[in-house]
Amino acid sequence: MKFIYKINDSELFRFTFMPIDSKMYVLISGNRALIVDPCIDQDALNLLKKREISDIIILPTHEHYDHISGINWLKDNFNCKVIATEECARNLYNPKLNFSNHFDVLFLFHPEDIQRQVRELNVQPYLCYADEVLKDELTFTWQEHKVEIIKTPGHSQGSVCIIIDDKYVFTGDSFICNQTTITRLPGGSVLDYETKTLPFVCSLKKNMKILPGHGEVCRSC
Repeated sequence: MKFIYKINDSELFRFTFMPIDSKMYVLISGNRALIVDPCIDQDALNLLKKREISDIIILPTHEHYDHISGINWLKDNFNCKVIATEECARNLYNPKLNFSNHFDVLFLFHPEDIQRQVRELNVQPYLCYADEVLKDELTFTWQEHKVEIIKTPGHSQGSVCIIIDDKYVFTGDSFICNQTTITRLPGGSVLDYETKTLPFVCSLKKNMKILPGHGEVCRSC
């Protein structure tokens, strides 16, 4: 667990799903939480219970298993609402399209120690569902914070970026600092990335904090 930022009266924490460095972000305000890309993490559970969290909004940046693996776990422990795009919602419920039924295959070209650790996870076919589905974009207020969900396909069909207060943007795998966005997986599209997502990333206000799905925080240029 790592505390990252104080956002007005809210606190933002980051947790890591190893061995593939997928990031879960937990924003806490009072007894409510907003969670981006949930994974199962005992420290996160302890934090949420210590803060007596009563309601959670879950925002997956896309439908791949390492960014949704904690959804059912959170729903078992808290009152949660999952908001996703139509494409993401459809793929959440399909173990083939969310990659959980062949998760280890995605790491065939990674170092052997990473492949071994992924195999040890013993990921089983997994499915979950969205409680609210958005068509294109969605803007709402959460605990006096402005939240914008914007579709950014390319890495996957259901990918989004999430902007908080026009200052913080959670990009999932649509943009990872100092890395090339992966578009070769099933559901990916170079055309969508180049015509929709890349222009969005380039349009971000200068010095916005970018919180990606893997790796470290960076700033927009």
